[in-house]
Amino acid sequence: MPHYNTKSEVAKGQNIYRNQYAGTTQNFSATQHLLLVWGGSCYKLIWYQISVWLFCYTFLSVLYRNVLYNATNPRHRQMFEMICIYAEKFSGLVPITFITGFYVTQVVNRWWDQFMSLPWPDRLALKLVTNIPNGADGHGRILRRALMRYVNLSNVLVYRLVSKKVEVRFPDHQSLVDAKLMLPHEAERLKIEENKTPHESTWVPILWALKLLAKARNDERIKLEAPIFGQIQSAFEDIERSNRKILNYGWINFPLAYTQVATFSVLLYFFSCLFGRQYLIPNELDMDTQSFPNLTDISFATKGPFKPHTPDFYVPFFTTFEIFAYYGWIKVAETLLNPFGDDDTDFQVNYLIDRNLQVSYMIVDNDDKDMDMIKDPFLEAGIDIPKDLPFQTPVTQRKRKESENKYNDEVITDEVNIEMTQGILSTNQTEENNSSK
Repeated sequence: MPHYNTKSEVAKGQNIYRNQYAGTTQNFSATQHLLLVWGGSCYKLIWYQISVWLFCYTFLSVLYRNVLYNATNPRHRQMFEMICIYAEKFSGLVPITFITGFYVTQVVNRWWDQFMSLPWPDRLALKLVTNIPNGADGHGRILRRALMRYVNLSNVLVYRLVSKKVEVRFPDHQSLVDAKLMLPHEAERLKIEENKTPHESTWVPILWALKLLAKARNDERIKLEAPIFGQIQSAFEDIERSNRKILNYGWINFPLAYTQVATFSVLLYFFSCLFGRQYLIPNELDMDTQSFPNLTDISFATKGPFKPHTPDFYVPFFTTFEIFAYYGWIKVAETLLNPFGDDDTDFQVNYLIDRNLQVSYMIVDNDDKDMDMIKDPFLEAGIDIPKDLPFQTPVTQRKRKESENKYNDEVITDEVNIEMTQGILSTNQTEENNSSK
């Protein structure tokens, strides 16, 4: 999974919307972009579990080779070998691929649907700035800003309930007042509403916004035709619908029983692999010394119960790959179960709060900046239907940069000459005044 630090990337001027998997079809680029990344990677999620499993596997292997195999009583060695053969024989009966694959698919679908449910106030802000002008007394601008403040306040109240990091940022009503999302008297009104019911009150700011909008229309402070007024109300409903969907996902979690089945199946499978994937030393009857006569130091069997446990390569390479795949699936699902947490791939909710507040205020404050109708540049050039737009090449970019640098140098030179001329004129004027005196 990719690693996200959106606020830091935006502060550095980076493009957060460009896919990080771009160019993976180029030679060896997939190795760098997909396999050599630590933040948000599968390595970071399962390195501890793989290390523990390899340690336990190595301990059992050393115990078998150095203690049980050379023990005076062969019963202990045979009992260990029988356990390993039994574990290998029946470990494949669990449909671990089906259980894990279906589980991860459902979790990923739920995670993506939660992301697509996040509220974005841009559409509402655009409707407000288009249909509610400032007016002679500036009431329209104040109204638009109040409406967007209530919308963002409602979103923050929702995020406080589902995200611990937002609750830490805004622990109480006073913190919202300090952040200027809510006025002191509004905090008192919200507290009164919360005391009336044990249920959440995230809908209250949306109600305030709708009542404020209706009051301004009824008092004829703004002029909105019925269809336009209905569209703006619909935009408020979309925000409330997104808020409710996020709360529903936080209320009804992914079924615990399925999570337990998938996780326990994977853990039990790899516990059995601690014994079932051990390399064993066959007895003389099962030992194959004819197929590879020059490799006498590697035990090998082509028949009997020791066949799946040879050749003896000490390190279980492919079982380690299995752990990486299956347990990696489980850990990915665990990180996606709660996308409002603090994992690398969780939603950057604090960034989203800041972004929505800033963008919504920027939109509703642009009413007085009208767009003038200008001549069409294609018609000015005698082009009715434009052809394919040009592509920028490194050569054209370099020429444009040189031209800009040359222009800047000329402007700086002209400014210096003007300053020098003004200085000379000022000196001459001072000398003339002194001589006249």
